[in-house]
Amino acid sequence: MALFGPPNVEKARATGKVELMVQAARYKRDPAIAAQGRELLIEHLDLIIQHLASRNMRHAQLAREAILLIGPPARDRLIFILEEGHVHRRRDAAFMLGKLGDPEAVEPLERSLLHTDDMLRRLSAQALGQIGDERATDALRRAARDSEPRVADAARKALVRVQPGR
Repeated sequence: MALFGPPNVEKARATGKVELMVQAARYKRDPAIAAQGRELLIEHLDLIIQHLASRNMRHAQLAREAILLIGPPARDRLIFILEEGHVHRRRDAAFMLGKLGDPEAVEPLERSLLHTDDMLRRLSAQALGQIGDERATDALRRAARDSEPRVADAARKALVRVQPGR
């Protein structure tokens, strides 16, 4: 979509279209517009979180972009979902927490390495590797011995990122 001039924040607010909010939040020429776009994204965080699980790939991708633009307020919500949500939602949360790369997510991700769902354990190990915090070393070592080979492999790869000099 060609964009002429700055994004219209009021149109984004009126329509509730996440795509318009993301365009505003990414606008580099005017920090005020970008800030307004991020504020709108935060206001629509519930909707954005729901779009993460969408089968519509465009909606899911927009939700991921929006979460990265939101940052810490989204992190807190994702941590809650990781700990309390349905397993499919937990997977989405683990994936996005890795993309955010915020060390605040280390402990909840470590706990999710103990979940019965092997895909959640694998995504959690990958997320810990993306965050790269040494505090995850012990949990990743345990996960490297997981009975599911893909989980163990993800944990070993994450350990390399967490302990680059070893």
